[in-house]
Amino acid sequence: MGNPVKIETVIAMAKPFLHIKKADFESFRNLLDQVCSEVAQRFSLYSSNGKPRKAAIIDVIAKSPCLCCITRKLSKQAERNDVDALYLECHVLAVNVLVEELSSFLKAMGYNVVISTEAKLEYGKADIVITIKRYGINLKCCGNELMVEVKTGKSLSLSQLFRYLLQESHSIIVVWRIRKRQVLVFKAQQIEPLLMEFVRMICLRANRLLSSPPPAKCQHSQHLNYQPSQQELQEMFQDFAGALIETLPCVLETITEKLGVHRSEA
Repeated sequence: MGNPVKIETVIAMAKPFLHIKKADFESFRNLLDQVCSEVAQRFSLYSSNGKPRKAAIIDVIAKSPCLCCITRKLSKQAERNDVDALYLECHVLAVNVLVEELSSFLKAMGYNVVISTEAKLEYGKADIVITIKRYGINLKCCGNELMVEVKTGKSLSLSQLFRYLLQESHSIIVVWRIRKRQVLVFKAQQIEPLLMEFVRMICLRANRLLSSPPPAKCQHSQHLNYQPSQQELQEMFQDFAGALIETLPCVLETITEKLGVHRSEA
């Protein structure tokens, strides 16, 4: 097991947030990577390609200050996924509808659009590339990159959004909250101080975890997987069906605006 990241290192990185520079952003991100590597080594949390499962590590550490709860969750090698299949199918449907409508919309504007998976592109030149991700889609156009996260439920994970925004200092995320009938835009540059404080919190808590002896049992209850009733599923689907059609024009307009594309004059 490697040595834990020293708390003095984390504190030294926490400069005043009034004049954050790009170098500071990248330094904080590198420190977060180092911390995740240490936690992955402690709990053997690696993906199939041998890389630390940073997303899982950050999300678990962000949720609770209790070291016992964190240890219990990180020690589980595999979490049961009991999300009802109807919720998953709604998410897949929403992503597929968005991809095709967006592709058709952009092509009508005069752009050469390519839809890809996360594999390397072999399609030649394209004005806009739409890449399908597990959580939604990514779009690239003339050096601009935009992430779109599709939410079919009513929850919203800030730690998940912060992870995406930390990928690049200029990241922009459009969150399509279908059933809430909301299209939200988050820009990394506008909330850099908060992002840095989030990284600082993760690093401080991870250091406390790594430098402490195995915690004793806590009194916090373990939430059981919730199973929706037949009526709840029926109401959810009806609400989702109406909300998707209602908010689709808004999300298309927001995406094209934030991506910076305009109707071609050709």
